[in-house]
Amino acid sequence: MVVTHLSAALGVPAAEIALDAQLTHLENASSLRLLTAVSSVEEELSLELDPDDLVRIRTVAGLVNLVESRIRSSEAR
Repeated sequence: MVVTHLSAALGVPAAEIALDAQLTHLENASSLRLLTAVSSVEEELSLELDPDDLVRIRTVAGLVNLVESRIRSSEAR
């Protein structure tokens, strides 16, 4: 789902987005487009990601892990 939102925001096929790819090195990546993808993920899942955590994320897999972690912590409440 995270890759789908990145794909839509960046205008590249999801199949071209590798989990180990650096977010800033993705085709068409810009801070605005990445923020758009993150906002879409937050909206779809009705959750909020901590901006401090987002700043530390470097890869697609890191973003996926952050989202999964936030989902688990929301379910635990």
